[in-house]
Amino acid sequence: MAGEGDYILAAGDTLDLMVYREPDLSMRSKIARDGRVQLPLLGEVNVGGMSVRDAQEHIRKLYDADYLVDPQIYLNIASYTQRKITVIGQVMRPGSYELQGNESLGILEAVGMAGGFTRIADSKNVTVKRSVDGKVETLKVNTKRLDDPRGGSFDVLPGDIITVGESWY
Repeated sequence: MAGEGDYILAAGDTLDLMVYREPDLSMRSKIARDGRVQLPLLGEVNVGGMSVRDAQEHIRKLYDADYLVDPQIYLNIASYTQRKITVIGQVMRPGSYELQGNESLGILEAVGMAGGFTRIADSKNVTVKRSVDGKVETLKVNTKRLDDPRGGSFDVLPGDIITVGESWY
């Protein structure tokens, strides 16, 4: 499991910034949709897509360049953005499910969160709708193959909509 320092910051995450011996600069701020966060003295700083460690170092360098001598910066995640997946179709409990923090989830685990396949589910006919760079892609997944240790894996991403089809025989 990746630590908080490896977590990739995303829009909607809320950050706590603390600057050692500079209480006026300590603050809490939410990352905007464009990946930027408002910080004292610096204004808007882009941290979206960075790890917590990289963002902390980036902010430290910005303060060091113009405002403070060798600043000590502490960056913590106060709250994570909602990271949901939706599982519909032939599962026991269709609905939206929240992913915690930086948790990665395989498609079979996602189906498990939704109570598993129904009796008439077709595990070879699972589709995943995923938004990639503003376009919706539809991916077909044969989860039957994933049962096999050599079958590989398919990770679910926040925002995915998983539809389990119905078996016709």
